[in-house]
Amino acid sequence: MKKQELIDEILPLLKLGTPQERTKMRADLESHTLTELTAYFGVVSGPAYQLEADETALDEMKAARNREFALMQIFKLSGLKNTTKNETLLDQLLGPALSLETFRSLIEKNPQYQNRFEWESAPFGAIRQAEADQSKQRTKIRQAFSAAAKAATAQDLNNVSDCDANFNRVCGVLGTQFSVADVVRVLTDGSIQGLAPSGNAAELRAAHQQKQIENHNLALINADTQTLRKVARQEAANRQTEAEKQVVLDMQAQQRRDAAMDFPSLPGTLRRLLGTIRPGSSDVVQARNGI
Repeated sequence: MKKQELIDEILPLLKLGTPQERTKMRADLESHTLTELTAYFGVVSGPAYQLEADETALDEMKAARNREFALMQIFKLSGLKNTTKNETLLDQLLGPALSLETFRSLIEKNPQYQNRFEWESAPFGAIRQAEADQSKQRTKIRQAFSAAAKAATAQDLNNVSDCDANFNRVCGVLGTQFSVADVVRVLTDGSIQGLAPSGNAAELRAAHQQKQIENHNLALINADTQTLRKVARQEAANRQTEAEKQVVLDMQAQQRRDAAMDFPSLPGTLRRLLGTIRPGSSDVVQARNGI
């Protein structure tokens, strides 16, 4: 076999990546004798060498793909111009560690490098804007969760702490786009169990009740005569109902106390009265008046 023919057999076995590498290797091989090339061919054609070459080629292929992906991200998202000068400088400064994250870190920690590159727009301007938008959205939904947790606790619909752990669990159910109403729904319909309880539930509920009283009083101040009369009648009816309920409870409690002290049993008529008495009935009024 002639020398050039043997070199043509050897080159494919070396699994060289680029035409430049193959050209350089051909020149190196041509500097050797036919005997040396024959011995070299015996080595590179063996299974052990080929396995190692395959693994090396695979690693090099992965590294090349990672580099291309990193360059694509950098030129698309960082504001850097897609030029050979910029690409070369990136390889020089970052080498195998090249990525959008490492490039940003390099520029932010070493501002003097920024002017060595050519830029199409403000460095990392689009990324910073996206991060600001995400932060604004997270603040918005965090406020929605806080309002919903306090409202649900104050109205005694649930007992939920306004803490990050509970917030993160709600985000796990609702995602990153939701309203106060969405949070109230999942806090009160049983969608999420085991949430941390509020440490000031009693204060929130007391404040809510006080606010209801204030709103009620304000509504009365601003109400017309007809509305005031309607409210007065309703409140009078409510008070009467509560008073009647209390009469029944007092009479039943007295009966239990008398029985415990072994007092004589009540007359049958009164026992029947207590057994059939209902709040709101005329019997309650008669019982209250001693009839």
